[in-house]
Amino acid sequence: MIYIHQPGTGGFDWDAFNTAHIARHGLQPLDVEEALANEPATIRSIVEGTGEERWFTVGRNEAGRLLAVAWTMRGSRVRVVTAYPAGKRLQRDYAKAKSGDLRAERPPRPPVRG
Repeated sequence: MIYIHQPGTGGFDWDAFNTAHIARHGLQPLDVEEALANEPATIRSIVEGTGEERWFTVGRNEAGRLLAVAWTMRGSRVRVVTAYPAGKRLQRDYAKAKSGDLRAERPPRPPVRG
């Protein structure tokens, strides 16, 4: 589990681009900041082709809405890449992660082709 508001972070890196992007999903920066602060569960991390590590976290905003957030660190600031309401699969993954079922953090295995 990752907690964003810890010593050493310089807050959030919002600009017109990422604010407009999450607005297309019906969200505002405050919704996302709340979701990352209210006992989030980091489901997985990925490394982009540029070598930038991105985190995929699910958490609830103050209204109780479960949100999925992809983010990265830019210097000491949290840069939100995208955020949107969590679908049923992410809701299940979040519930598993919160209950201590660590299998929620492992990516699904690819099917075996025979």
